Amino acid sequence: MTDLEPVDLELLAGFAARIDPLMQDALAGEDVEQVRGFVLEAAWNCTERPYFEHLWGVGGLYRAWMEIDDILDGWPVDYEADTDALAMREFRLAAQEWLDMPRTETGFRDYVHRWERRVAEDTWPASGGVHWRQRLASPGDRDDSRRP
Repeated sequence: MTDLEPVDLELLAGFAARIDPLMQDALAGEDVEQVRGFVLEAAWNCTERPYFEHLWGVGGLYRAWMEIDDILDGWPVDYEADTDALAMREFRLAAQEWLDMPRTETGFRDYVHRWERRVAEDTWPASGGVHWRQRLASPGDRDDSRRP
């Protein structure tokens, strides 16, 4: 699916009906593991039929929400003492913005693009002051993705 494809608003309404309660629960959750569970369930809904096959943007949502989950997994960087607070902030921001999103083609596209950019830019703080993407790009790094 490309950006040129229209968003099926009827399908989006059905998807939102499944996601909204999970995002409301994420906002009300009391600990990071509980909130994580709600967002992971929302992400898994992106892989369900008919959404994955016919709703533009759900692949981007899945990747973005799973990137937030990666914070808790310590991958690709361990945020140490800031891990839970950082993940909780991002989970809740994603949930609040989802619930505030206009249920229009533009609203949905803006949400998807905003979160795709947010995780691509990954402005989350890095331990040791070196952004993990910079660290991976350093020649000789054992995790250097440029090496064969």
